[in-house]
Amino acid sequence: MNSNSLDENSNNNNVLSKSTGSTTNTLSNSTNNFIAQNNNANYGDWVKLNVGGTIIQTTITTLRKDKDSMLNLMFNKEYGWNHCRDENGCILIDADPRYFLVILNYLRHGDLIVEPNLNYYGVWSLAKYFQLKAIVDYLEIEENDATSWLTLLEDNVVSPDLDITKWVINRECTNSSFEVEDGRFKFQNRAYLITRDQYNPEEGEIRLTGTWCRSTNDDFFQLATRSDGLHQGPPYYEIQSGLEFNYCRGVASIVGRGGLLPSGAIKIKKQSEFSFPANVPVHFEVCDNGTNVSFTLWESITKTSISIETTCTNSSLINYIVFHNREKTGANHCSYLSNVRIQRWARPTPRRSKTKKLLKKMNQISPPGVVP
Repeated sequence: MNSNSLDENSNNNNVLSKSTGSTTNTLSNSTNNFIAQNNNANYGDWVKLNVGGTIIQTTITTLRKDKDSMLNLMFNKEYGWNHCRDENGCILIDADPRYFLVILNYLRHGDLIVEPNLNYYGVWSLAKYFQLKAIVDYLEIEENDATSWLTLLEDNVVSPDLDITKWVINRECTNSSFEVEDGRFKFQNRAYLITRDQYNPEEGEIRLTGTWCRSTNDDFFQLATRSDGLHQGPPYYEIQSGLEFNYCRGVASIVGRGGLLPSGAIKIKKQSEFSFPANVPVHFEVCDNGTNVSFTLWESITKTSISIETTCTNSSLINYIVFHNREKTGANHCSYLSNVRIQRWARPTPRRSKTKKLLKKMNQISPPGVVP
């Protein structure tokens, strides 16, 4: 019969012993002596880890499989890594055990398996911390793989007429107008462009990309997901409900309307002081997975950008996507939209990251028809 016992040796070091027939494994708590001794080579060098409160058993061979990783250094006896231990002699690792187990399983058998309830970003960030380049590279390639995103709507405005199978127009705001002009959608004084179909982020993360250009610095950029496609009426004709991503008066923000309330901490990242000059195309990306949302703007000439992240857990029964600009305020306000794309994350596991590598994004090739 197998038995487990925790003994204390004469040097006050904790020793965990496990008797299995004729084989005995011991894990000593003496400084830098972390290898589980085993007189049966088939067992390998077993070790117990306490990862964020979860006890995990594995082998030194597994942990050291990637020779360029921090784990190899941590568990290479020659480096004399000074491990902290818990009261039972398990090596303490300050990490989320859910993501650590994904990494450990990859080291065990070479397959990266991320359960549907886990976010890629958690795995990616921990793999990056432990310098497991193979995992980091794999996830970054998958993130940028065209097959990871299913295009639901794309409009490069190649026709002089609006594609009514994709869009609905609302010109009810006073003095508003909308037209297709020179390969772009032209908004004047809070004209609404609304998708004909609905895109529910709870059915899979939605990503919106495109290019916005405003003719004056006083105009607004406003886009909404989870919207009913209606407005509040006079005097401003703001969106009645939805999660709004906007840039106005020099500030980028995420605003909830009609009962939708961003509830998480707001994270803002900038590449230099973001500039949104008049008559210069600015690229945008909005991501919404029903919980996590992000809003990124970047401008290719001045190489500046801003990215905002937060959470919004409110569901919406109606899920149109809406674009509009500012209402008339004495002077007319005119903006242009082009290269619109709506995509859905096509993989069963959540996307790894909402935060973009901004400098890398700004140096990417601009969308077709856009001159950086």
